[in-house]
Amino acid sequence: MRISYGLRAFAIYFLILGTLVWFTLDNAVERLNDSMRQSAESVMVDMANLLAEIIERDLPANATVPTQTLAALFNELTQRDLQAKIYNVVKTQVDSSVIITDASGVVLFDSTGKHTGADFSQWNDIKLTLEGSYGARTSYIDQDRTEPDDPKAMYIAAPIKHQGKIVGSVSLAKPIDSLETHLVAESKQLQRYAFLLLLAALAIGYVLSLWFTYALNRISSYANAMAAGKQAEQPQFLDSRLAALSNSVTNLRNQVDGKQYVEEYVHSLTHELKTPLTSIGATVELLEEPMSEKDRARFYDNLKSSNQRMAKLVERMLSLAQLEGRSELASVEEFDLVATINRLIDERKTLAEQRSIEIKFMVANDAQVQGDQILLGQAIANLLDNALRFANTNSEILVELFTNPQEHKIAISNAGERIPEYALDKVFDRFFSLPSKHGPTSNTKSTGLGLSFVREIMKLHQGSVRLSNTDTGVTAVLDWPNIR
Repeated sequence: MRISYGLRAFAIYFLILGTLVWFTLDNAVERLNDSMRQSAESVMVDMANLLAEIIERDLPANATVPTQTLAALFNELTQRDLQAKIYNVVKTQVDSSVIITDASGVVLFDSTGKHTGADFSQWNDIKLTLEGSYGARTSYIDQDRTEPDDPKAMYIAAPIKHQGKIVGSVSLAKPIDSLETHLVAESKQLQRYAFLLLLAALAIGYVLSLWFTYALNRISSYANAMAAGKQAEQPQFLDSRLAALSNSVTNLRNQVDGKQYVEEYVHSLTHELKTPLTSIGATVELLEEPMSEKDRARFYDNLKSSNQRMAKLVERMLSLAQLEGRSELASVEEFDLVATINRLIDERKTLAEQRSIEIKFMVANDAQVQGDQILLGQAIANLLDNALRFANTNSEILVELFTNPQEHKIAISNAGERIPEYALDKVFDRFFSLPSKHGPTSNTKSTGLGLSFVREIMKLHQGSVRLSNTDTGVTAVLDWPNIR
């Protein structure tokens, strides 16, 4: 199973973001743990020195620590009822303990009653304090339980002085578990925030992934549409990199189209000009031979006809090339389509009367339309000329105009030669034409560019042109939406 680019990008994004959040959270918890211990140690230093000061004031002349008084005091302290709500943690009892030693480090008093008489002279808090330095340590509470997860306590000692000499020490102990209770509560809060942040970042990343994939799909569809020869609007993006990619695809296609366009037109024009050029060359050779004036005049007529055909071919090719090079209308204006059609019919009345053809125009109301008046006029003129060219003598051509606020439609029908079935799919190809018995000479052909010209005009108006056979002749239909 193939994984899409968007899904792979999202997975990588999730992995990087998850790792970053985990690393940040782990580092934040570690820093929080250090900060809480530092804060607790600062308070313990104050309390240890306060206890030392209190003890110093009650020392008798022989510097004997009043252990019985301290024992009674701490006994009452442990019985004290506490209901202290410290943020999200409720404290119900005093969990700190005190150890007092003499000048040699022997424990004189232990508020827990466990270590009285023990030698603590080698513990850092006692040893350093008795030496006149700052003494502190972190140790296991129970020396028989020394696994990494077993309970530990922080110890901060202060010197007890009498007449300027250190006569003992007081060490204040605080279980780390009581600090970690706060740490766990804050860590859970941090985890919730981190989880919400991760979800929000993933949601944003997923939306960005969808947007990026959608943008690439738009560019892909645009490229495929152009490759299929369809007209497609270039997708526009606010992001400069996607816009540059879209422009690059357009420029590439334009370069390819331009090369193919020139090659195709040169090939087509060369092929179509070959016949009149061959005719001119043969005629010139014949004119060099002795002949009657009648024959010479006939050959001159052939030269003139071939020259006119080449000129018309070049003119039509230039007009068609100009249209096919456009992607949109150069100008759009509002004009009266009824007046335009009437003018085009009037211009062809003389030719129609010569063959006893009547052109009828049927329209229900005035039609103000939006578009390129000149191009639409040329499209209608081409269809009128075709209708006249293939219409029977003593027949009728019907021009019908249908309009509504959404679209416009023109139908031109004649009575005459029908389009052969094999040619129905080819009539809009360049240089494809059918002979007409009503042309200037029998079975004459047109340039074969007229209907291609009409089709390009309608494409620019987002419309279409269709030809179909009827019982009596052919109907050509132009339709296009109202351009606003």
